[in-house]
Amino acid sequence: MRKQIYFIPVLSLCLLASAVTAQVSQVKFGKNRVQYHRDFDEWSQYESDNFITYWYGVGRNVGQFVVQMAEQDFAQIQSVLEHRVNEKLQIIVYADLTDLKQSNIGNEEAFTNTAGQTKIVGNKVFVHFNGDHNDLRRQIREGIASAYLEAMLFGANLQEIVQNAVMLNLPPWFKQGLVAYIGEPWNTELDNELRDAMLSEDYEGFDKLAEENPKLAGHSLWYFVGENYGIATLSNLLYLTRINRSIDLGVVYAFGSPLETALQAWEVFFLQRYRIDASMRAMPELQPIPFKNKRNLPVSQLKISPNGQQIAFVTNEIGKYKVYLQHLGDNEKKVLLKGGFRNAFQATDYNYPLVAWNPNGQEVAVIYEKRDIIKLLTYNLTTHKKEVSELAPDYQRIFSFDYINPGQMLFSAEVQGYSDIFLYYPVTRQSQRITQDFYDDLDASYVKLGRKKGILFASNRPDSILKPERLDSILPIGPKDIFFYNLETESPELVRVTHTPFADERQPVQADSSRFAYISDQSGIFNRELGYLEEYVHHYNQIIVFKDGTEIKINADSTLADLDMETVDTIFTVPVVKDRAVTHPNTNYNRNILEQHAAPRKSRITELIFNQGAYRMYYGDPEMSTNIEQPATIFSTQQSEAAGRQKNSEGKHRREGHQVLEESPSRNPSETDLPAEKQDTGMVYNFLFQSEFEVDEEQSPTLQQSVQVIRPAQDSTAEDRPTTSRPLFQTRALSLSSRSGEPAIYRFRPGRITPYRLQFRTDFVTTQMDNSLLFDGLDSYQANPDGFNYPPMGILLKANFKDLFEDYEIEGGVRIPTTFNGTEYFLTVQDKKKRLDKIFAIYRRNQRFIGEGTIVPTRREVNVLLGQFGVRYPLDIFRSLRATATLRRDRIMFLATDDQSLKKPVSNEQRAGLRLEYVFDNTLDMGVNLKNGSRYKLYAEIVKRFELGFKERITLDFNKGFMGVLGFDARHYQRLDKLTILALRVSGATSFGSEKILYSLGGVDNWLFYNFDKSIPTPGGEDIAYVTLAPNLRGFSSNIRNGNTHLLLNAELRSPVFRYFTPRVRSSFLRNFQVVGFFDVGTAWVGNSPYSSENPLNTTTFTQGDLVSIKVTYFRDPIVAGYGVGVRSTLFGYFVRADYGWGIETRKVQKPKFYVAFGTDF
Repeated sequence: MRKQIYFIPVLSLCLLASAVTAQVSQVKFGKNRVQYHRDFDEWSQYESDNFITYWYGVGRNVGQFVVQMAEQDFAQIQSVLEHRVNEKLQIIVYADLTDLKQSNIGNEEAFTNTAGQTKIVGNKVFVHFNGDHNDLRRQIREGIASAYLEAMLFGANLQEIVQNAVMLNLPPWFKQGLVAYIGEPWNTELDNELRDAMLSEDYEGFDKLAEENPKLAGHSLWYFVGENYGIATLSNLLYLTRINRSIDLGVVYAFGSPLETALQAWEVFFLQRYRIDASMRAMPELQPIPFKNKRNLPVSQLKISPNGQQIAFVTNEIGKYKVYLQHLGDNEKKVLLKGGFRNAFQATDYNYPLVAWNPNGQEVAVIYEKRDIIKLLTYNLTTHKKEVSELAPDYQRIFSFDYINPGQMLFSAEVQGYSDIFLYYPVTRQSQRITQDFYDDLDASYVKLGRKKGILFASNRPDSILKPERLDSILPIGPKDIFFYNLETESPELVRVTHTPFADERQPVQADSSRFAYISDQSGIFNRELGYLEEYVHHYNQIIVFKDGTEIKINADSTLADLDMETVDTIFTVPVVKDRAVTHPNTNYNRNILEQHAAPRKSRITELIFNQGAYRMYYGDPEMSTNIEQPATIFSTQQSEAAGRQKNSEGKHRREGHQVLEESPSRNPSETDLPAEKQDTGMVYNFLFQSEFEVDEEQSPTLQQSVQVIRPAQDSTAEDRPTTSRPLFQTRALSLSSRSGEPAIYRFRPGRITPYRLQFRTDFVTTQMDNSLLFDGLDSYQANPDGFNYPPMGILLKANFKDLFEDYEIEGGVRIPTTFNGTEYFLTVQDKKKRLDKIFAIYRRNQRFIGEGTIVPTRREVNVLLGQFGVRYPLDIFRSLRATATLRRDRIMFLATDDQSLKKPVSNEQRAGLRLEYVFDNTLDMGVNLKNGSRYKLYAEIVKRFELGFKERITLDFNKGFMGVLGFDARHYQRLDKLTILALRVSGATSFGSEKILYSLGGVDNWLFYNFDKSIPTPGGEDIAYVTLAPNLRGFSSNIRNGNTHLLLNAELRSPVFRYFTPRVRSSFLRNFQVVGFFDVGTAWVGNSPYSSENPLNTTTFTQGDLVSIKVTYFRDPIVAGYGVGVRSTLFGYFVRADYGWGIETRKVQKPKFYVAFGTDF
């Protein structure tokens, strides 16, 4: 016996040091994923050298690009991190963001603590296509980097206990920034965002920036490290951080100086360049558009009406959007459309809604998405009528749209994983395809430039010839240029408006009757450029007419061999006239132009700019900004020099000689010609060809070679570039036959595509100490007439298995009490593949009890067997309807200790129940036990007792008893500042019918030293079917009040005090340490009212012997309350709650009680 006494605490300490999974409150809420279609029914997979890539039907083309791009970048990412993973990474591809949000992957409650849990983290990467292959590449690289960092910092199995502590001690900017740095190079958008943050009046240093935007802060710091210390330093810093379990020590050993010094150098590095850049630029000279945006919500789709008098724009608050119409004269605005809901848990879709004005000026159109269906809304400004129609189902996503005429629209849209240009006819829902290739075609805009009608769009295509092409040996990851397509001639030869191999041009629009505008980051900041199309003689052709009437056409510089002049009748020369673009800068702002639009008939243009932490809109005449020079930013100059584009490495844009920029010759306002790189954009011979055969690498033309022909002044050969280190990120287009020193494109072989077969993996295996209530925690009253029997602390062994897409989940476990009495087993199976989720569960418990108050204690064995089938219908991510059918059997058998117990029959209580629930949950975790938002549950349940017999024949009797239950549990978490929250909870339930549930009020959930107050009388009789707890009410033992109805209010003020002193708390105990003040008030009663005379609370019976019985009635206030203070924190991996509370009963303060419990929330 003594060995057993020693064994229990020793085992407990071992488990405390090596356990735990999430500890949550007893009431289950949870969020949902909604599947709107059946596209996920069939998946395909492709296994390459280092990855296994999965996609479904419409994502096939996206999947092929992912395979090739992932293999292309894999070796480089691996070399940067200097780490290897034995298993192949799994990449799951979705056609767009909407489909990704419908996936079940990741749909689980976050683990509040992970110390010791053997959680086998899946090496899965999730990507989606948004029309831009460069952004898809960023997702791939970030996913690979993130998976590698997880493996490096988390480890697996036995290493996890030690390495989890490392990850918890790292600030968010460390991992987020490094993943972003590997995912994409420092670029114009990031530079603009950091510039605005650091030049803002609210800038307070790196720590403040990292708190508000950890990804940007971390990315900039890693970029600073790479630029000043070299890319090789990254792996050294990671290694030193991991082995020292501290970023501070890692920085000291890697750089020889503390982290604070590095942060100061980072600040000087960026502030100097931004102040220099700002001194050469100015803010817009146009008229600002006043609008109210107190919460500084993101603004997009700024579009001006054809008459230049109204604007439309969209605000989006993490998914909840509004489309506004506003008059520029009086600034009155109205909401045209609103929809969506705030969703901080999934990526916000800023692509929708899209806005366009009908050229008649009387209608505005909005394209938006609802339940994965693309809809078109048209609003008539005269009649104020709205019409809504669905777009053709062929479109997976619309990226931009414009009107050509009132009956014809222009789309840039995704079809079968490619972004192309389409003409769309709303009345007939018919489409006409303009482009049909794998290049990105975005920002399509209809223009009428003089007599030419056509389409301007941005594309990363390397040549100017339209032809059907499928993804093969060239990856479309080059920068975007502007192209013009002539709608009248429908010529497959495009006019190349720009050709900037190291800059992006976007958002072309018609500026006036003859000019167009677009934005370009050629200078390092997205500024506007204006341009026009002009005709020129491209070359001359000779027409040779023979005497027989036939004729041939050849280039004027060509000759025909063996031409018999006697057969020639006439030879004449004709010019071949083509279009080309002439452009010039129009603005020189110190912030990016995020969006622009124009009313060409009024020569009025609008701009959207982010400045001083706020979105600002402007409008005016583009001619107000002329005679503009665009000096390159320091960042852009350094990028140009690194790419070998500067003819003189000591040129005027070098960082050391930035003042010389003022000496650059000014332009004559009358000049409209461009520098050499902008002239004659039509004369481009830059064709690329694909082949299904192996290509000779030495003779294969590449994009870089063709670029050198067009721009010899700025482009250099690979041999001229610096060879000190290889760039982290390669941005130009890649072909299958790459140049020497560059990795060849991975060849995709369609024959290796195989159907996906269901496969399960171990998600986690856990061993922990646990005493939570399983499966609603109802005890049979007949089996426990002395009160609720709270489960003792036990060893919970649990394993969870999921398939790759987490559509199916199997979880099984066993809990062995430390008393070795009452072992529980359970198994659950979930099917979430369709919109209607299904769950199957079975539970068994066998426990023995010893009675009290008799000479020979009675012994009884209680066996509970429960089966459940539940369904959940998600209305959206936050709301769901749930139904659960239950079959339960309580078998009570008295063990023979005397003649009386021998004769007692075995009792079998069999009941069937149906429970309906409405659940809402939009809470967001700010930290352990710190939430923000609301969640509530409304439920109704009916339970029918029956008797199923198998003795002589099968009998079924439903005339035993009936019970109904109504209840609710509502919780709200309100942030008082960035760390402290006020948590409120109101809950209640009532049971009615011939059978009832007895609720025992008092105590807390998961109480380690459970105490039941037997001095409070309980209602007797056969109408009590079950007994359960109704916590939390601190200051009392359990059962301070009881009855078939209860109502409870809890309030807690939770404050993580140590995080106020420093944001870099290394210890998880101190970081999660919370001081809590609480107040609880509640009651439970029998009858119609807490003050009803039927309530046994006010009646006490005293007995003496078998003959004397005295019943005493006196008043007790049915409402009790408790208040006090407490602390919470993680200890040995568990979240431990300690409360010290005073109870108030009948207006008297009781002696305080101390509580220790496991679990989060109330």
